[in-house]
Amino acid sequence: MSTETSRHFAPRHLIWSQMTRAEITAARDRGALVIIPTGSIEQHGDHLPVETDSLLSAAVAEMAAARITEVEVIVAPVVSFGFTPHHLSWPGTISLRLDTYLSMLRDVARSVLDAGFPRAIFVNGHGGNSAPLRALVGEMITDGHAVGMVDYFAPSYDAMVALLKGDLPRPGHACEQETVLAGQVLGAAEATLLAERSAGLQPRLIQPWVAPGCSDDPVTDAGAGWAAIFHADDCGYYGDPGASTAETGAAVLEVTVAGLADFLEKFAQTPLRLGVAPDPAKPGIAQPLTKKVSR
Repeated sequence: MSTETSRHFAPRHLIWSQMTRAEITAARDRGALVIIPTGSIEQHGDHLPVETDSLLSAAVAEMAAARITEVEVIVAPVVSFGFTPHHLSWPGTISLRLDTYLSMLRDVARSVLDAGFPRAIFVNGHGGNSAPLRALVGEMITDGHAVGMVDYFAPSYDAMVALLKGDLPRPGHACEQETVLAGQVLGAAEATLLAERSAGLQPRLIQPWVAPGCSDDPVTDAGAGWAAIFHADDCGYYGDPGASTAETGAAVLEVTVAGLADFLEKFAQTPLRLGVAPDPAKPGIAQPLTKKVSR
């Protein structure tokens, strides 16, 4: 289930959908890591396209893959539809039920691993997917399937937030961080339109789950859980997209791609516990992937 187009950000030999079955088989035999971008199709205010989360996860994953030199990687087609019921008040949002979402991702991962690839990882671009993904990979890992997950911005989080100029110095939704990144990966004409749409937008610094007129937020204060509901009366964003600039975007993209590439290389080369192993003499281990060799 993908809305992937011909827009890519890495050479053809790194893009699963552009390779032949023989090329993919050869990459499997060399022990490639398979990167699976995940995102969402959902409202992003009136300034960003509904594909933003899927676009950014795929773009950053592909750009990171192009920088990896230590191990071989392939980027699978982006899984565009996600778990996003909290955005359904707005047309444009397409959400899967939680059980549907988990079943789909499990099938995607099993298709990769059952084909013989030694390890895979979901690179996620939608906050609503994070908790379901963590639960899924926890179950799959203990079942003996070597698949992990990471939010694309997590490895570079501290460096990234230090670059933001707006009043919310962290990722939100259709925020400064997403707006500046979208401006970098979209074509020039679309980036210009995005800049025009986001110019002058006022900061929205209270979480969307808090009703209008209320400034207290015990949910955030306690680190508790509540869905970030975006009703039809909502501006559709959380953060400060009006602070976006191309200069910030270039810097944020660089640290984000570099951080993800560094993490993925280390992830691929780290031996990780796998499965259930009650015999202390026989721990289950997902072996590190071999060093990349010249073809």
